[in-house]
Amino acid sequence: MRHESARHQVYVARIGYFLCGYAVACWAPLIPIVQSSLQLSTEAISVLVLSFGIGSVSGMLLTNLVLTRISFKLTYAISCATTALAISLVALTPGYFVIMGAVILFGVSIGALEVAINVFAAYIERRYRLMMMSVLFAYYSMGEVGGAVLMIVLLTLDVSPAVSIVTSMGILYLWSALYIPRIIAIEDERPVPATTVMRKKKHRFVMPCEPVISLALITAFTYVVGGAVLDWSGLYVTSHTDLPKSFATIGYCIVSVCMLTCRLLAPRILRLIGPFNFAFLGAILIALGLLGVVATDSLIVMTASFFAIGIGMSNISPLATSAAGKQKKMPLVPAIAFISICGYTGLLLGPAVLGFIASTWSLAGIFVFLSLLTAVSASLIYRRHPEFGAIDPRKPTQQKRSEPA
Repeated sequence: MRHESARHQVYVARIGYFLCGYAVACWAPLIPIVQSSLQLSTEAISVLVLSFGIGSVSGMLLTNLVLTRISFKLTYAISCATTALAISLVALTPGYFVIMGAVILFGVSIGALEVAINVFAAYIERRYRLMMMSVLFAYYSMGEVGGAVLMIVLLTLDVSPAVSIVTSMGILYLWSALYIPRIIAIEDERPVPATTVMRKKKHRFVMPCEPVISLALITAFTYVVGGAVLDWSGLYVTSHTDLPKSFATIGYCIVSVCMLTCRLLAPRILRLIGPFNFAFLGAILIALGLLGVVATDSLIVMTASFFAIGIGMSNISPLATSAAGKQKKMPLVPAIAFISICGYTGLLLGPAVLGFIASTWSLAGIFVFLSLLTAVSASLIYRRHPEFGAIDPRKPTQQKRSEPA
């Protein structure tokens, strides 16, 4: 019975992560479609993009409060429904102000869903002694790939984006709704000092503390690197090699494929080297890869460097989130919410800060700065060795449970 329950909880988490990635991937190509359909200016589109970012951060902040007042089951059901509804409404392009409202709702919903599903995944990992966070993040990546591929195919075939997105999001929501009745309640079973309990009841706010702060910084730095590879690697590659502009995203494609592959293979890798070594060596690989990108104009070295970055980035964030779910200094919900907010903030604000570095020094300065930032992340991982190594991945009984599906 316990195995059956764990399996259904894993299905819920997988669907939630896939839905997040799929919805975000569908949102990106909708921006030029909305602009073309409504003949919007660049400033109007910028407002929409900003609204999405503000909505996402607001949703993440609100989820920390919502999860303490209503159940995860209700939060998950509402977030999935409003995510599917909002992105479908954007695809229909009814009008600018309606789209802005839908984009804000979409941002709030996707932000809330990402925090809620991270909290739930950390909880079921701890409850059933599983090691699956990396694989769940792989489902997010698969959702991104699936959404991007679908949009490319449909736009190539001149199929209406509205029809395809409404249909696919409807199917995904029905898929998620199938398992909603089976969702278990989240209960923080760890002992918390009486003074902390009194403060929580009085203020309903828990001040972040170690080791959660260090884990949040590790996650934020990793997301900054991911945002830099997405926004700046293409410009650097095309300006320092003979590749045409059509290959501008080659670096990001390599990193994305490596991340997805390593996340799917994470259970086997963790059995061999353990979570701490995986995270620490991953940070070292990122730092070396970032330096390798700017060390030479050789396309071979640059390609190998992007492989190193992708392999290194693949499991740091999942392992940091998992470690935050196992620590005993801070309650589960605010700990995971804090890490999610820091990571997403790094992803949003990172490109702007890096743009200032590029304008002040050079594009190469971005990658050197990120290498130093990753070195700090590696030192934080080393400092938080106990949290990353809290569970031995080589225990066969735990590993069997980590694949309940």
